[in-house]
Amino acid sequence: MVAAALPAIAPAQSVQVGGQIRLSVNRVQTGDQGAVHELRDNASRLSFRGTEDLGGGLRAQFGLEMGFNADSGELTAPAYRYSYVGLGGGFGTLALGRLDSGNPTGSPLYSQVTAITSFAANDAGATAIGTTMLNARNRTSNSIGYRSPAFGGAELMARYYWRGAGTATEAEDDARSLDLGVLVRAGPVIAALGYAKDSRAGGLKANEFDDKWQAGVRYDGGAIEPYVLFGVDRYRNTASTRRDVKYAIVGALYRAGQHSLVLNLLQRDVQANRSGDRRRVQAAWLYALSKRSELQAFADSDGIDSTKSNVRVRALGAGIKHVF
Repeated sequence: MVAAALPAIAPAQSVQVGGQIRLSVNRVQTGDQGAVHELRDNASRLSFRGTEDLGGGLRAQFGLEMGFNADSGELTAPAYRYSYVGLGGGFGTLALGRLDSGNPTGSPLYSQVTAITSFAANDAGATAIGTTMLNARNRTSNSIGYRSPAFGGAELMARYYWRGAGTATEAEDDARSLDLGVLVRAGPVIAALGYAKDSRAGGLKANEFDDKWQAGVRYDGGAIEPYVLFGVDRYRNTASTRRDVKYAIVGALYRAGQHSLVLNLLQRDVQANRSGDRRRVQAAWLYALSKRSELQAFADSDGIDSTKSNVRVRALGAGIKHVF
């Protein structure tokens, strides 16, 4: 009778260990200052992900991904890129914890960036654009994420999260955010539309992010895949700063056997300067040694602010990425 009262034993859980090590040797020069030569990590990580079949189409999911600097062996701060637990089934997927695009619910805005654009060569280090140019709001703590099943190639991603300090003077939910995104895959076309909104008890602070819209499309033309992604971020501006900050990336990926070439042209309004804009050009060559190992070389020119002189950052680099 005791055995009959116990639930059926589910199959053993499946755990996957993986990660990436990405390093490059860079030459970086700001304005007319002397060039800096560096060995730099580009978002290396070690991950543990697992699922357990609970029966009836329901599955439990969990994940931990640790970020580390492969050039020094030090952990990133915070140490974990994501740390979540979730449930999946016919209703979609729900996850709780620290979330980014690597969790099963994806990232409403950043998953659009990774689906539509190509990085030159990584969204990290000297060529990072997700935070600096696109405000893609990828990695967030204290989060609840949801991803719908795909309907006719379309899926919805949503994330709600708390941003307060979590102290006696500021509750964790004093600042809140909502991100929404729709990603559509239809044959050779990928299209996306996203929205995000922030709020704070007592009102937003001066020049604090308020809300945004984002849209993009990519076309797989075989050897060449062009793409465009654009949007507008809005802030609680002051008399000397911008309310609307427009941004855009136009680029293309060209493949020829094991070789790939990426070209990205980016522009973003400078929020702190009503007349300034930030223009950036990136180019990268990628060579697939295998499905897991890749040689990378890149050039990046970042104007920072068109109203200021001697601030342009120019970077050249070459390195290796290995996925395991």
